[in-house]
Amino acid sequence: MNFKSMTVLPVTAVLVVTTSMPTMAATDVQKQANAEKIIHSAQNVLEEILSDPKTQIPSDLLEQSQGIAIFPGVIQAGFFFGGRRGTGVMMLRQEDGTWSNPAFINITGGSFGLQIGAKSSDIVLVFPNRDTVNEVMSSSFEIGGSVTGTAGPVGSTAVDPTEDYSKSPILTYARSSGLFGGVSIDGSKLGFNQGKNRDLYGQSITPRRIFRDPDLEAPVVVDSLRQVLEESETGTFSRF
Repeated sequence: MNFKSMTVLPVTAVLVVTTSMPTMAATDVQKQANAEKIIHSAQNVLEEILSDPKTQIPSDLLEQSQGIAIFPGVIQAGFFFGGRRGTGVMMLRQEDGTWSNPAFINITGGSFGLQIGAKSSDIVLVFPNRDTVNEVMSSSFEIGGSVTGTAGPVGSTAVDPTEDYSKSPILTYARSSGLFGGVSIDGSKLGFNQGKNRDLYGQSITPRRIFRDPDLEAPVVVDSLRQVLEESETGTFSRF
């Protein structure tokens, strides 16, 4: 009797181990799916903005830009001041002119939105020059002071040919309650979301490698967002 009871224990232990492994894998898959949803949402924001000539970010401005960050559904916790937080994606211009893979980035605080009391806003940041991009890469920083955010132009013919936007650190846009336009978001802080980056790429990875490694494997949804961005800067984007 004692011998039989001893042979049962190892079998039970094996069953516990083998049934727990699929649960861990399923958790990782769900985390990646949640990260991909943010990319889908960012793509939807960009597509909706570009589909209307009155609200689209000028294509020649995007063509000259060195980086872009898209934050879908930034939540406002307070009614008038602060309390805002959202996660979006940032992509940088490569040396060959193409767009990099996206890195997840958080935006917190600040005052933005086109309508007082709006519960959420979609935020788009366009980086016209490499210097500001390098500041984002080096550390978390606040928009305002030495790194200012300027309300960006909208519309298919909105760019003033005499205006040198390359000297603007960040061009800022917001959409809330169906309205879209350039706004000031000084006081907002940006910082990379390392957890979401790990969820999407399946490994601990730095934003610098995400932006610079052309061989980094990424989900198909990344290619879809990149295509929309490339079409937007050439003026060939069509949602239908």
